[in-house]
Amino acid sequence: MTLSYEEKIEMMRSLNWDYNVSAEDMLEVVEGKLESAAGFDQSRIFLRCLERVPWHRVIALWGVDKVKELYTQETAKRIFPKSLKERYDFAIAILRREPVSPARWGDEHYKPLRDTVFSHRWYRA
Repeated sequence: MTLSYEEKIEMMRSLNWDYNVSAEDMLEVVEGKLESAAGFDQSRIFLRCLERVPWHRVIALWGVDKVKELYTQETAKRIFPKSLKERYDFAIAILRREPVSPARWGDEHYKPLRDTVFSHRWYRA
């Protein structure tokens, strides 16, 4: 997937709607043409992308190699909400060809799903 210039600018606008920095300047930081724009460096823009943009668009904007480079332990610690951190840790491990743990299926995963699928109405007194 490739993004057009207009799509990239729109993505930058959605990331910085609450800051006084132009989307064009932020895109130049992403592309490496500027070091920073109004306090936004690549790591800060990348973090905002992880928290607010769908994964496939993050990859389309940054590229796989840059994502692997920018996703550090420091970045992982700053991701909010924390449930996203586990998902990104898993995805980045796959991109880096690191070993990943198999899917877990224990009581902590089974019980919430069981309650949504199985009805206990037949067993009520």
